[in-house]
Amino acid sequence: RRADVQDGDILFIHTGWHKYSFFSEEADEERYIQRHPGPHFSICDWLLKRKIHIWGVDMISTDHPMNLPIGRFLGKGGLEHWQKVRAKTEAKFGADKMDELFPDSAYQLTHNALFPHDCIHVENLGGDIGLKELHNKRITLGVFPWKFKGGEAAFCRAVAWA
Repeated sequence: RRADVQDGDILFIHTGWHKYSFFSEEADEERYIQRHPGPHFSICDWLLKRKIHIWGVDMISTDHPMNLPIGRFLGKGGLEHWQKVRAKTEAKFGADKMDELFPDSAYQLTHNALFPHDCIHVENLGGDIGLKELHNKRITLGVFPWKFKGGEAAFCRAVAWA
């Protein structure tokens, strides 16, 4: 069932991918970092249209891995993984589709296009995000970042009161 997202909401997206994060029983670094599901770059326009100013995911990034350095050329097997994805995409959709699905203009778009509009995100959500009691519910949420000077990103604790 789809969530009832209202204009101005805080949106946290549960994909279940946090189960592959570093300290979980099913930890799988390559899967978590390089093969996480990611939104289509059109999510940026949707978030701005809906006046969403805070959103988050239970994955390593809000961008699709093919629109990140980790998916294109960094990390364990990064380039090889990118080449595999390119080959599979071209085989399934045609040789001309790779650049359409993952254009250079979408590179780190959820980071670059949204921050100037006060639309920030929380990555690597974990813990109890998988609890069914929290899915598709309106909750009170607190996000408590680590305070330090001169930073542009910080660890935080996200807390939901259901």
